[in-house]
This record gives sequence, C-alpha cells and structure tokens, in this order.
Amino acid sequence: MGAGTGAPLSGGPLHADLERLYGIALAEASLPGALYQGDPPGDTSSPAPAAPVRQDSDPADPVDPVKEVERALERIAATDGEIRAWALVDADGARAEAERNGGRGPLRGLPVGVKDLIDVAGLPTAAGSRHLGGPGRRVPAADAGCVARLRAAGAVIVGKTATHEYAFGGTTPPTRNPRDTARIPGGSSGGSAAAVAAGHVRLALGSDTAGSVRIPSAYCGTAGFVPSPGRLPGDGVLPLAWSLDRVGLIAATAGDIALAAAALGITSPAGGAARPAGFRGLRVGVPAGTLDEPIDPDIGAAVERALATVRDLGGEVVDVEIPHGWAAVTAGMTIILGECLDHHRERRGPGGDELFGADVRAMLDLAAEVPAGAYVRAQRVRHLLRGEALAALSGVDLLAMPTMPCVAPPADAVTDGMVPVGGTEVTMAAAHLRYNVLANLAALPCGTQPLGTDRNGLPIGLQWVAAPGRDETLVSAMTTFAPSTSAPTTSQAHVR
Repeated sequence: MGAGTGAPLSGGPLHADLERLYGIALAEASLPGALYQGDPPGDTSSPAPAAPVRQDSDPADPVDPVKEVERALERIAATDGEIRAWALVDADGARAEAERNGGRGPLRGLPVGVKDLIDVAGLPTAAGSRHLGGPGRRVPAADAGCVARLRAAGAVIVGKTATHEYAFGGTTPPTRNPRDTARIPGGSSGGSAAAVAAGHVRLALGSDTAGSVRIPSAYCGTAGFVPSPGRLPGDGVLPLAWSLDRVGLIAATAGDIALAAAALGITSPAGGAARPAGFRGLRVGVPAGTLDEPIDPDIGAAVERALATVRDLGGEVVDVEIPHGWAAVTAGMTIILGECLDHHRERRGPGGDELFGADVRAMLDLAAEVPAGAYVRAQRVRHLLRGEALAALSGVDLLAMPTMPCVAPPADAVTDGMVPVGGTEVTMAAAHLRYNVLANLAALPCGTQPLGTDRNGLPIGLQWVAAPGRDETLVSAMTTFAPSTSAPTTSQAHVR
C-alpha cells in the first residue's frame, strides 16, 4: 500500500472518495480488538484424474479435431472484426496441434480460448497492456498449469482472448458484447465470454478476482464456474490481487461446464456430469437483502421465478444472514488496490506510468493514497466475512442470488465509472462486485448460468455459491437447473 498512517478510513478527502466509489464505510465492519489470523485453508485437494467423459461416444461419429479447429477459425474470421474477442489467434499452431491430437482425451480436440493473462507456451502474454505488448513482450516457454491440464485432457488452444488491462476493470475494451455490440461484454474476462457467446469456441479459460468470470458470463449469456481454491492450478497466471485470484471456466452451457470440470479433474466425472433428481433434499439459501434496490426489475422478477422453480424441483428455499455482507465491496476493493499497486510498483514513474491506460492509472493513483492500515483492516473484515459465509452455508447446500443487478450497459453509458442500475446510477465497483466479491473473499466455489433475458432480450445471470470443496454439488445444481433457464447461444455444440 502507499504511505499512510494506518488510521481507519475516516475524515478528509480520502474518506469521501472511498465513500463515493464504494458506497460503504469500512470502519463500521471492523471488529475492535480483532486480529487478522489469515483465512482458514480452502479445500486444495483435487479428485483423481477424470476418466474420459466421452468414452461412450458413438464410434461411427468420431470427432475430427482438424475440422473442429477449421470451423472455429472460420467463425472467428467471420465475426471477430466486429466483436474483437481475441487478442491473438494462433491459427497455425492450432492446426498443428489438431493434427497431433487425433481426438484423444475427454475433450477430444475441442477448440479452446485462453485469457491473455494466462501463459500459453510460445505465445505472448500481454495482459491487454502496452508494457507487455511492446518490443519487450513476454513470451513464456511453458504453459500455465491450467493450460497444461487442458492440453492433457485433449483440448486444442486456438489463441488468447482479450482481457481488460492487467484484469483491472470491467469493460474489456475494445471487445463488444455479441448479444448487442453497442454494449460492453463485462470484464475482466470479457474476451473469453464474448468468444463463447459468439460461437467461436465452446469453452474458454478466464480468471476471477472479484467476479471477472461471472460478470462477463452474465452480460454475454454464457455459463461460468470458479472452482474451490486449489482445484485448478493458478501458476503461470499474471496476478491482479494474488490473495483473491482464481482461474475459472466460461462455457456455452451449464452442461458444458460440467463436462469440462470433470475432464479437467476439478470434479469427479460422476459428480460433475451426473444430474440429481431435481433439487429434492437440497436447501438453497438466499442472503437477506439480495433483491433490495437498486436492481433492474426484470432481474429481480427472474430470480424470484428461479427460486420458485427450485421449489418446484423439490428444493427448500430459506433466508440466510451474512450480517456484514454489505462490507464486502469495500473490503474487496481495498485488498485489490493494495495488492495490484504492489505488483505494479516497478512500472510506476517516468517511462512506465504513461503506458498504463487512463482508467488503470487512475485506480493505481487511488491505491497509492490508501493508508497501509486500510489493507490490514480489510483483511480483518475478510476474515469476518468468511466466517459469516461459512456459518450461513452450514445450514444450506447452496446460496442463490443474481449474478448482476443490471444487464450489460451500453458502452457509451459507462461514464466516469458509473453504470445505470434500476433507474439510478451506481459506481461500477458497486454494480459489478455487489453479488460477486464475497465468494472471492470467502474462498468459495461459485458459478453463474443464463436465466433467460430481460424485456429487451439482454441476458440475465443466476449465481450459485457453495461451501469449500462442494464443487460437485454446485455444478450438479447448475446442470439440473439449466433446461428451463438457458439463454440461447449462437454457437453450435462441440462438446459431445
């Protein structure tokens, strides 16, 4: 963090700025005398390597990876000039890998995109930045752990998808939303969500620090899944905020999420892909205040209908309390600001500062003004919130809530960091992190899936959150719920 007294965030222009940006006062959630002792460890075990999920595929209908890759490249060439979901397309490399692949592994040559924050051997990792995208660009010699696992499962890497600069933002310029190209795709994994929504690929990797897989998935009408910490390797991924970052999946449907999660060893094959008999026997908790304003009315109504569907499928819906949940946005942003500033400290100053985009530079300037003690206080609040979230989950199997309080806003409506929500305007941090950052702070698995559309045909997302290690329960709930809720995608099925 920047130099400061370590005093609580109270008094002076800094307090006013943070109040305006994040809407709540961090000091109210701090427990007097409490000591931050670190988060309890999440479930870091991975199930045994998954058996091929396509073992029983029809031998008369084999997958041809070369044809699959050519189809993906044709779709990219046809529409990415407008959507701009890709930072780099490795056509030659994908063709060569498809030739070698031969349809092996559970993913059998499936074309996949990888967020340009994640290392792919031989391809530059530019992170949407001018620092890393210039003459001194970074070209890793080895795959990130998650990419190596994709290849081992039989996927073919088509290229790198666009990211907001250093993953520090929610708009991912210049990428456009395939549902309406006048609107943002969300971020920071906006390129991955846009590539899937546009039908370029069926599966893509993203990263999620405070919603960066779930936000663009909700805006673009795709499914997204962020596993429990340790279920998918995080090495070889450039950090935004190291203590919150996780790798996640973006796919066309919840069913594709289940297949991919099993293929990558995130879930067991039966647990990830099998569908339970409805929600019978499951208790679903809804945090108090979930549908309070501001929220788009169509989203609130859609979530109410979703909860009714859970009941119809045999589940029980109950209210739960996370007493200091209101503090999650401020605590999360304070941690992100501090850890991001530390990561980029050497790029600050003459010769480096001017290479940052204006929005990222402004956030780093703000981070430099935050007192060092605020970071410690935010970690104390994080510890408190994790305990409250785990207590809420001790009596239920899942939490359910909207993924976003609004649909994807028009690009020209995102002004001065404000976005329209429910007839008013709120900060982008408040809108994007409201339902999302708690799962990162509390190290919980989470996922989003399409919940139909609003009156203008724009996608709505429904979010599920589970206790650490209950990834199978979460993915199974998504696949059970999917038939009556999935928004149509423009892609054709590749996962078989």
